[in-house]
Amino acid sequence: MRRAVLAALILVSFSFAEKVLVIDVEGMTCKVCPIAVKKAISETKGVKWVKTSLKNHIAVVVTEDSVKEDEVLKAISRAGNYKGNLIGKAEF
Repeated sequence: MRRAVLAALILVSFSFAEKVLVIDVEGMTCKVCPIAVKKAISETKGVKWVKTSLKNHIAVVVTEDSVKEDEVLKAISRAGNYKGNLIGKAEF
């Protein structure tokens, strides 16, 4: 019974694996910029949560573990004249 419970916990932890990305976003100059960047990132499959900051020129993104950082950076570029640079990452 203990092994079955342990195996179930391991499977559940893998299915909820997440990654947190901190991205420096170049090109955000007005109040609309963080909204456009957030929308573009949010449309990326596997993204769970996004917070953007005009003041700090960053985006903090929580994704499923399977999401590649390049996918998020490309989404930022598609939002307009922005360039994302990954400055931090943590996996849970």
